Amino acid sequence: MVNPYSMKCRCLPHGFYTCIPTLLATIGWLATLTEDGCNYAIIEGAMVTEMTTNPNMPFLEVGFNRYREASLNDDGTWAIDYYQLCKYYNEDIVNIDGVWKFSKVVSFLALVFAGAAVLLIWFSSCFIFSRNTWKLIGCELLTATVLKLLSYSWLATSMCRSNSCSISYGAKADIVACVLWFLSGVLVLLRYPNPKLANPPTSTNATTSEPPALEMPDIT
Repeated sequence: MVNPYSMKCRCLPHGFYTCIPTLLATIGWLATLTEDGCNYAIIEGAMVTEMTTNPNMPFLEVGFNRYREASLNDDGTWAIDYYQLCKYYNEDIVNIDGVWKFSKVVSFLALVFAGAAVLLIWFSSCFIFSRNTWKLIGCELLTATVLKLLSYSWLATSMCRSNSCSISYGAKADIVACVLWFLSGVLVLLRYPNPKLANPPTSTNATTSEPPALEMPDIT
């Protein structure tokens, strides 16, 4: 039977400790959302000319789904214009191989696991979680970390093997997310912050009573 007091919202029922992993996980998740889908890496090589039909363009900024061409500045240098719209790949030219598809899948799953963990851990600032639910959040964060690390296999696609690929903003943002999710997951699994029990209503028929065991329904 679920104790009714566990479903009442209170400010930080587990104490201030929950704020640390909550903020780390949230910042990591937001870091991945700042990517625009075509700024994961910089590619240089013959593929640039094939994709743009411009033999003078030295590089492109590429992502899992789209790419952005470099622009020639007035001073004769090439740079990425972030006001420029991204373009979709021409699959007649670009080989979307198995490694590429795998990277897209695990990257998406990382966002799903991290998003679920961030949503749950924010509820811990209001509701009391059971020990198992708290551990579930930690496992989700570590799973998201592993999945996001696996997405770096995209740098081993046939396009990058036959050309020169270096990480750009998107890949760097994912590194930040991995570090923050890992730290948050470790903090969650290392310690379960015991909830601070609220004073239950006093009964006129009993002189003493034990505080109710507050616990959120176990979703595992």
